[in-house]
Amino acid sequence: MSTPVPATAATTPETVVTRVSLVPDGHRDFDLPLAHATRFHRLSRACLEQLVELGFPHASDADGLLFDRYDLRNAALLLGVRSPQRATYEAMAAALRAGGAEAAVRRTVVVRAYCPDRDGCAGCAFVLDPAVTSAPQAVAVRRPEASRFEVDILLVPAAGEGPEFTSEQRRLLDEAARLRFHLLPPGLTADLGFLRETGLADCTLAVRHLVSRGGELGVSVRPATGLCLSRPFANRHHWLELCDPEGRWWPADPFFLRALVDWGLLAAADWPAHRSPTNAYWRVDLPMDVPMLRHLGAGGSAGGSSPERLGPAYFLVQ
Repeated sequence: MSTPVPATAATTPETVVTRVSLVPDGHRDFDLPLAHATRFHRLSRACLEQLVELGFPHASDADGLLFDRYDLRNAALLLGVRSPQRATYEAMAAALRAGGAEAAVRRTVVVRAYCPDRDGCAGCAFVLDPAVTSAPQAVAVRRPEASRFEVDILLVPAAGEGPEFTSEQRRLLDEAARLRFHLLPPGLTADLGFLRETGLADCTLAVRHLVSRGGELGVSVRPATGLCLSRPFANRHHWLELCDPEGRWWPADPFFLRALVDWGLLAAADWPAHRSPTNAYWRVDLPMDVPMLRHLGAGGSAGGSSPERLGPAYFLVQ
C-alpha cells in the first residue's frame, strides 16, 4: 500500500483569499469572533491578521473581528491546518481504506438525538426516516431510549472484483478533475451556475453537476446519499452510482477521492478517481436534501433540522 502524500503544493495566504472571495458576500454570516477562529479552527491570530490584510472577508463589532464559518473552514483546509474539518476528512479517508481492505463490513450506527432548542421542549419526539430503518443493509434496528436508535449494518460488495468502467463512464469520472473542493453555504449547494463560473463545488454540488453531465454524455448515472461509516462519527455524504452492463449499480466518488488525495489523506496510486469506494458508504434511499432524522415538537410540529444534514442528532459508528 502506498503512503499518502499531498498531491498539491502548499497553498499561500494570497491563494486562500482569492479562493474564498469567489463566494458572494450575500451567502456569508459574519458571526464568529477571532477567539473562536483561533480556538476551534486552529488558525493563529497572526495568520488571520495576515489574511485580513490581504482582503479575507470579515466584519467587525465593538469586540473585534467577525468571520464566516465556511470561510474559516475552507481557509483551514487550504492551509493544511489540523482543524476539526480536516480531522473529519481524515476519519472518512480511514473508513475508505478499511472498507477497501475488508470483504464485508459490520458496523452499528448509534443515533443519539437531541432537541434543537438545546434547553429541551415538553412533548418533543424524534423520527428516524423509514428509508433508514428499511435499508437492505440494516439487519437490525433497536430503540432502547426515546432519543436513541441503534442500527446494525452489514455491507457486502456485489459479486466480482469490482466494476470495469466503460470509456464513457471514465470520461465522466475525469470531469471531476476540473472541479476544486470548497465547502459551500446551503444557498450554493444546488447552484450549477456558480460551479460553472468558479469551478468550485462541495460534494453535493459536484454530484448534481456530474449527474447532469452524465445525462449529456449518455451515461447511466444516478446520485446516491447516505452515511460514510467513519469513526467515531458517521458523516452524511453524497456520491455517484454507475450502472454496469449487467445492470448492477456501483458507487463512484471521483470528486471526493481526488480531494482526499490532494490533501495527502489517500495515496494517489491506491485511490485513482475511477476506483469504486465499496464497503465505506451506506446508501439510504433518500433525496440529498432530506435529513435522516427529524425532530417533532409538542403537538407534532416539525423542529428545525437544516437541509442536507443528518438532522438534530449525533451518528456514532461502533
